[in-house]
Amino acid sequence: MRLKQLQYVVEVDKCKSFSKASKKLFVAQPSLSMAISSLEEELGCKIFNRTPQGTVLTEDGKKILVQAELILSNVENLLH
Repeated sequence: MRLKQLQYVVEVDKCKSFSKASKKLFVAQPSLSMAISSLEEELGCKIFNRTPQGTVLTEDGKKILVQAELILSNVENLLH
């Protein structure tokens, strides 16, 4: 697990779209998708449901998002 993957989870949730998040993060959409898929595989659960209407967190994804935001906040605090 890498911090960048957690940042990706947070941004995809904010944008409700992998393509919109990839543009905001300045990363290719396939790279973003691969990073999230890799994290899902590592954690053994699905984080997002991908639908034509958008991307939504699963129940596991909601728990992961809370922890990801906490971790990223703690890292930010350490840097300051």
